[in-house]
Amino acid sequence: MDTQTDTKKFSIIHLPLLSFFSEALYRDVGLRWKGTNLAYLLLLLAVCWIPTMVALHIVLADFIANEAPAVVEQVPQITITDGRVSIDEPQPYYITHPESNDVLAIIDTTGTVVSLEDPNTVCLLTRTKLIGRQSKFETRVYDLSRVENFVLDADRITGWLHTAGKLLAVIMYPFALFTSYAYRIIQALIYAAVGLLFARWCNTTLSYKALLRLAVAAVTPAIIINTVLSAARVRLPFAGLFYLAVALGYLFFAVRACSYTPATPQDVHFPQQTGF
Repeated sequence: MDTQTDTKKFSIIHLPLLSFFSEALYRDVGLRWKGTNLAYLLLLLAVCWIPTMVALHIVLADFIANEAPAVVEQVPQITITDGRVSIDEPQPYYITHPESNDVLAIIDTTGTVVSLEDPNTVCLLTRTKLIGRQSKFETRVYDLSRVENFVLDADRITGWLHTAGKLLAVIMYPFALFTSYAYRIIQALIYAAVGLLFARWCNTTLSYKALLRLAVAAVTPAIIINTVLSAARVRLPFAGLFYLAVALGYLFFAVRACSYTPATPQDVHFPQQTGF
């Protein structure tokens, strides 16, 4: 078997491509590389989040330009003074979806509407409260009593949307990167423990650090596939199970690759032919 003192043959620039198929790469990572590969993992995620954020920016820009105006222009001037909401429109006032006519929001300071009955309605603004839908079965109530003076209208919302369209992807990028990095570190630590079982099945001995390196390499194909499909807005059924199977499959492939040394030309011996 190769030893860790041998000079490594591959570097991290080879991992994104060769991790899909190369036994030699995994053998090199497990037996010759040093460290844990966690710095590589951060770099990989940093690159892979870029197309996702670009796609988010494009989708948001399209929504702001083409869909949002038809809804935003329905918003009346809403004034909150000393925690009391008021509008100069007949009430209850309904904001609807321009195509389906579903009620998206209700403004009612008269007490006629007190709860969100329609599952398509996102929020209800009463005289003193904002009721927002969190999920199909959950709503959250926000008390407006501490709001001293605030005015909301269509122009202000439009300005917020344009600001969000410019900055949201930039703001979300570091949050998404470091959240996913923390998740992937935990995942790699667990997979490395699973790798101990794989090593036993393959009758080989690998340190936990080597298995952690292999675990990071083994999740690389799953991360890249997920990035491509997310950017293309393709959703897989049972995606979590699919990516779990891909990562563990490659981890077993990696451990098995480290369990033997392929034959080299010096290792191959042919029987000598004898003359007649």
